[in-house]
Amino acid sequence: MSYYPYSQESSNYLSARTNELTVIGEGTVMAPPDEAIINIGILSESKNLQQAQQENSMISQRVINSLRQLGIHEKDLQTSEYRIENVYDYVQGKQIFRGYEVRHILEVKVADIRLVGIVVDTAVANGANMIYHIRFTISTREEKYNQALSIAVVNARQKAFVIGKAIGVQIQSIPFEISELRDGSPIIPFQTYSLEKVAAATTPIQTGQLEIKATISAKFTY
Repeated sequence: MSYYPYSQESSNYLSARTNELTVIGEGTVMAPPDEAIINIGILSESKNLQQAQQENSMISQRVINSLRQLGIHEKDLQTSEYRIENVYDYVQGKQIFRGYEVRHILEVKVADIRLVGIVVDTAVANGANMIYHIRFTISTREEKYNQALSIAVVNARQKAFVIGKAIGVQIQSIPFEISELRDGSPIIPFQTYSLEKVAAATTPIQTGQLEIKATISAKFTY
């Protein structure tokens, strides 16, 4: 997205310019997350496909019910993957059929970040045997991004003035064009867990801070 601060006098202003300077402005805002997304998996295996499916379905429903009891809403529970695969062993170079593997992955949104550790423990206690990863988010991300965008504009002006001073020219204080180069920073994944790491009685979860970035390109005249 590009912005053109000059409107009525834009054409006269641009036609009068003799030199252009393009700088990159960057802005960063740090904020504590208030939401989390957890991928919880149930993996079942059996030589009988129907048995593997039934076992997986039973455990999955038990996990879902336990999460509902914690206050997780239905809209915040979503199946992100359901897969059935053949599983083989390799003995002396030969492929031997071992059975069927049924994998059910639930994506769980936790609106109350204080419940993240409890959600993990509850899911494992009720049969989940895979915790893919936890990623933290923030509900006011757009507001924080706009703050970072404002900082990026100020940063661009500062860079332009520094460059202008270094080369001995007078930089116009208002850029004639501003373009966003990146629509904020991606969601930062927290940590990948194995079952052994989350099977404790109480899983400690460190939320840390989220880094929200904005980057712009600004063009000045001198």
